[in-house]
Amino acid sequence: MRDISRGQQSMKPRKVDDKMRFGLMWPNSPSPNVTSLAVAERNPDVLDMDSHIALARTAEKIGVDFVFFADGYTNHGEHNARVGHGEPCISAPIWAPIVMAATDHIGVVTTMHARYLSPVVLARLGANLDVLSGGRWGWNIVPGAKGSEARLFGISSEIEHDERYAVVEETLAAVRALWNARGKPIDFNGKYYHLEGVPRGPYPVQESPLIFNAGVSPAGQDFIARNADYAFFAVVEDLAQVARTVEELGDKTEASGRSRLEVNLAGSIGYVIGSTAAEAQEKYDWIRDSVDMDAARGWARGFLSGSQTYQSNFGGEFDEAARKIGLAAGSRVLVGTAADVAEQIIEINRQTGLRGFMWLSLIWDPAEVALLGDVLPYLEKAGLWEPPSSRGWSW
Repeated sequence: MRDISRGQQSMKPRKVDDKMRFGLMWPNSPSPNVTSLAVAERNPDVLDMDSHIALARTAEKIGVDFVFFADGYTNHGEHNARVGHGEPCISAPIWAPIVMAATDHIGVVTTMHARYLSPVVLARLGANLDVLSGGRWGWNIVPGAKGSEARLFGISSEIEHDERYAVVEETLAAVRALWNARGKPIDFNGKYYHLEGVPRGPYPVQESPLIFNAGVSPAGQDFIARNADYAFFAVVEDLAQVARTVEELGDKTEASGRSRLEVNLAGSIGYVIGSTAAEAQEKYDWIRDSVDMDAARGWARGFLSGSQTYQSNFGGEFDEAARKIGLAAGSRVLVGTAADVAEQIIEINRQTGLRGFMWLSLIWDPAEVALLGDVLPYLEKAGLWEPPSSRGWSW
């Protein structure tokens, strides 16, 4: 592992263009994307640091732009814990530095909740992560909407959906004020926070680290259009619905005085790749057939109770919704050879205008993830993607 104490890596620059970007949803539990004990047992040990080092180096080698650490504080239920889905779950800001140390250029995004942590704590964690990475850190800022988490933190007051985003927006403004202090006193007065004093360094290497958010509700889209650099959501089977989301967010971004290209959309999408279509289909069938429905129902209850987006996408018969959510969180799964998967990505881009994707690895050992490297040259030939090295490793 490299010595990251002196911030030796180069800062990851920003480049606004129309080329595709690819993120990798980082494995934070034995089987984070499938409610399956068989898959959990097939995957590497999520609590072994060497597993993360090997995967990080693979992701950077094949041309992934950033890795994304999801996080949370309560599990999805006893059946999910039983099958290794979301339990145990590694802490994003604690484990992310392993990826930072193992790589030179890849972006590292961590989830931290606005509702559960003070802006002072968030600012200090974020600044240190950005310094550790040499300016390659991004923040997935989330409101914190799960009732089970609020109860765990002892939070009794309910916050209406749209107000959550008002809290998130003020939290972000407060954190940025703390980052911009640079050793000088601040006096931040808002509706939710009053912060006064001189915050300690270090301060971020980037002027402002990249902001990610998954809000697809009107309030969430408004927040993203004004403040975020990346939005992400599930690429569902209904591509017309995906296209509407892309168009709506682009319109809101322009209305806020920004270019449509300033906010990229990373659609989460599963993949199963084989040397032949038959091999890929056989692998996919095994994964699908191993889904534990009791655990899938637990995951679905959490999604459907806390997310307007998931209620809109999967608000039909419950078991049908659970079956979809139990496999890649309800996202579309691309199955086939590398050429087949590339063709499907190209078609999704053609129909929706989506130019960013978040890969969901159903099996996350490095050998499986490395197969994505065979997909990208087809996208480069189509003029949709450039290797990160040729564009300065930009976000």
